[in-house]
Amino acid sequence: MPILDVFVDNHCWGCDEARALVAEMRRRFPSLRIKLRDGGREKWPPEVFAVPTYMLNGRVIALGNPSRERLQEQLDKVIAAI
Repeated sequence: MPILDVFVDNHCWGCDEARALVAEMRRRFPSLRIKLRDGGREKWPPEVFAVPTYMLNGRVIALGNPSRERLQEQLDKVIAAI
């Protein structure tokens, strides 16, 4: 099962949008595991050096918020490959 990890922090000006994107993608892709990972609560992998960061199956797919269309397209491709 694909996993989308989205890394956010409270001191990030773009992270509110990231949270909104996560909520939308959860509704749009209910079978996809989506984890919203807060920097103040857990350790991050070394690939995450800025927020928001989007990782799909352990690979960084976006630094900063991607467009909704781009993110949906990437998730559609991964789900179609299952």
